[in-house]
Formats: sequence, C-alpha cells, structure tokens
Amino acid sequence: LDRVSLVIEPREFVALVGPSGAGKSTLMAALAGVRRPDAGQVRVGGDDLYTNYHCYRGGIGYVPQDDILHRSLTVGDALRYTARLRLPIDTSEAEIEARIVRVLEEVEMVEARKQRITELSGGQRKRTSIASELLADPSLFFLDEPTSGLDPGLEKKMMYTLRYIADSGRTVVLVTHA
Repeated sequence: LDRVSLVIEPREFVALVGPSGAGKSTLMAALAGVRRPDAGQVRVGGDDLYTNYHCYRGGIGYVPQDDILHRSLTVGDALRYTARLRLPIDTSEAEIEARIVRVLEEVEMVEARKQRITELSGGQRKRTSIASELLADPSLFFLDEPTSGLDPGLEKKMMYTLRYIADSGRTVVLVTHA
C-alpha cells in the first residue's frame, strides 16, 4: 500500500473492492489493528489506534476470510465458548445465552443452533463466524471476503445482513472482489 488515505464515518458500510493482490486485505488488517503498517497512522476518533490499542480492542470485531470456529462443535457450543473468552468474566450464563440468541437472530441462524459447524453450508458458516464476533458487540466490524464461495443469492443475502448490522449502529468494513 502506498499513500492510502480514507475516512470512515460511524455507522457506514464500506466495501474495499479491487482485484486479487491489490492490497485490500492488507489495508483491512491495518485498519482493524491486526497488522501494524510500516509507515503512516490509523486513527480512531483522533487517537492513534496502535498507541491506544488496549482501549479499542474490545470494540473491534474481525472476521478473517477463513472460518474461525471449531468445526466439530455445534453452533450454540461454539458461540458459548467464544462468549466465555470474549465477554467479562462476571457475565452470567443467562446473559451469555441471551447474547447468543440475539446474534443468531441478527444473522438469521437461530434454527441452526444445535447443528454441528461441519454440517453447515458455506454461507451458514460465514454467518456463524460473524455471529461469533458480534457477541462482544463491536462498534467497528471488519470482514475479509465474507461472501467468497457463496452463490449470488447467498451473497446478496449476506450483504443485506451486513447492511442491517451497520444500520443497527456499527461501522462495517468489508473486503470483496465482487
């Protein structure tokens, strides 16, 4: 990347689009705090993201291109384990269960709660990965190729889901070649 400059406003839904090798994923990794840039700055509300990363980490959700969930677990179990890792230690079981239901509703996956991840379609696995990150209620949400491998109908549905997530108060940035 060379001399990239952009402003992303709160609650925007932004797509980083371009051909393979253009630097979309590299830019996203820098914006999400996953990969510090060699030069330049990433600022959040005027603060340097990397200097103050400890203040922002809890508010950033990042879904990489590859699945991030253990495939032998059910959707519900995978989300429960993620919640225990990402939420404050004093979060009650009732609150964890309520969050699981809420995020599954957001990604339209409530009916798949008892299915094993291995039994899900590609689109369902992507939505489950998104739900996993939504458990922590991030205000900044980054997704790397969330529609890769999906047929056009599922791709469109995924984009509507992400638009809904942005409309519900989050800033959504995604990488896509489509």
